[in-house]
Amino acid sequence: MRFVKLTKEEKTELEKLYKTSPNSVVRQRSLSLLYSNEQRSIAQVSKLVRLSRRTIERLFNAWEASSDKYSTLSIAEGRGAKVKLSYVTELLPGLLKDHNRNLNPILDELEKTHNITVCKLTLQNFFKDKRL
Repeated sequence: MRFVKLTKEEKTELEKLYKTSPNSVVRQRSLSLLYSNEQRSIAQVSKLVRLSRRTIERLFNAWEASSDKYSTLSIAEGRGAKVKLSYVTELLPGLLKDHNRNLNPILDELEKTHNITVCKLTLQNFFKDKRL
């Protein structure tokens, strides 16, 4: 059986993170470490937090190997879908003015000249995020 042994400071910090973190992944991983500190097996922890046994093992390995232990609780940067329109961010405000907020010609131009295929909703959301 494998358990993670936490110091008092680590335990109080993990309890605080579990109660106050807005990120669900951080809360889930904090809870996993707290359960392991209570001498619960990896199988029990995986059932309680609804993660696979292998995921729990990886978390424990990362926690023990890291010098900045709390950085292992959050998801690594760079995960997820990349924004297709990041390459043409500078061109889009000009295209928006030229076509009088009509998105269809903008979509056509993006596809023909830059080989970028996006739907109208994606383009609308991009403009909302950029406040254009």
